[in-house]
Amino acid sequence: MDAVQERLARWTAPDQTHPLAKRETDLAALVDGDKTAWESYGQHYEGWTMEDMERLLAGVRAARRETL
Repeated sequence: MDAVQERLARWTAPDQTHPLAKRETDLAALVDGDKTAWESYGQHYEGWTMEDMERLLAGVRAARRETL
C-alpha cells in the first residue's frame, strides 16, 4: 500500500471524525499551490509529489461521492 492509499484508508475508516469535505477543501488548496495552505499543512506531505497530492484529492472526492 503506498502513502496515498494508506492515507485514504485511514481517512475513510468508519471511526474517522474529520469530515472529508474539509480534507477535500484543504487538498484542493494545496494542489492549487495556495501559500497559506502549504504553510498550514505542507509538513504533513513532505516528500509527496504533486501527482501524489492529485491522486489523494481524487480519492477523497470519490469517497465523498460514495457517501452523499
